[in-house]
Amino acid sequence: MRHAASFLLIAILSCPAMAASGRPDAPAPLALAVIAEAAGRLDDQLAGVARSAKALGAAYAGLYRDAATPDPGERAKYLQSYAVKDGTVAFRDAAGPCGGAPQSQSPCQALLYYDGENFTDETFRVLAAMSRLAPAMAAAHDAMPYSWVYLTTPGQNFCIYPSLPLDEAVANYQPTDKGFYTAADFSAKDCGWESPYLDLAGAGMMVTVSCPVYDGDTLLGVSSRDVTLAQLSRNVLADLAAIPGAKAVLMNRRGKAIAASDPRIADFLVAENTKAGDAVVHFRDDRGLAALGQEKYLDSPDANVNDAAEMVLERAESGNKGPIAFTRGKETVLAARLPSTGWYLMLTLPQKAAR
Repeated sequence: MRHAASFLLIAILSCPAMAASGRPDAPAPLALAVIAEAAGRLDDQLAGVARSAKALGAAYAGLYRDAATPDPGERAKYLQSYAVKDGTVAFRDAAGPCGGAPQSQSPCQALLYYDGENFTDETFRVLAAMSRLAPAMAAAHDAMPYSWVYLTTPGQNFCIYPSLPLDEAVANYQPTDKGFYTAADFSAKDCGWESPYLDLAGAGMMVTVSCPVYDGDTLLGVSSRDVTLAQLSRNVLADLAAIPGAKAVLMNRRGKAIAASDPRIADFLVAENTKAGDAVVHFRDDRGLAALGQEKYLDSPDANVNDAAEMVLERAESGNKGPIAFTRGKETVLAARLPSTGWYLMLTLPQKAAR
């Protein structure tokens, strides 16, 4: 229910019987439960995205096992209409629903190959399996329309939904060297998360989950999904920030700014990251930024939030894995870690809002 967490948090912090026993740095124990619950909601959404990527990979594995090397007629279908640019090949279907040269994010699958025209039997076997994966990719995207759904093979085949034009696809050369491929946890045969980044196509802050696809011990590829973090976190941040004067932010374990409920901070994040062409804004103070060792990093425009975040990260580095809570002056700071990614959801709350 919208704002339910906000009402509960106000009630908790305004009840003297629930306050921690005389310790000025220990807010009410139930307040910790509220921030942990909010972080859990976000983590559940991220886990759902990972499950979707893993299921897509499993579907591809089944299709690949059933796919034989295409006969000359089917191979000719792929070769009759393709385009090459800078070593990247786009296989096109002029008779398909999106035409021979679909625009970016048209509702159809793009089939790409990142080794020029050095086609092999394996290239066409993979193309056949990927082509049959298109309905599952469309369904996965429509269920969670956060951006692209894609799959990369060790042999440089690549399919993506919605469509990615050749002029944009060349930026992914070679895909097996990119973060969206190497983020997969190959040693554990499990999904991994890429560090949050700025989407250069204008979708804002994003993150990618990548899951390796195996047939026994043979790596078949990596299935990936992008998440638009503003869409993912909007409801949770809004619920927490409904308390007058409260501010909710999401950051990674190094303080990189992922999302913020305060419009001024959120607008600054978008403007400065876009200007830099990278995710450079952090919830850190000058000391924290210096420790990161990168001159291009910027602190957010809210010094109070930056200072609170610095204190949260210090407590996290000291080994605190559970919810974090402390008071400073007339403000309460609550934070909880998202297990899937290691990020922190933080809420700064004026104590006067609970009176």
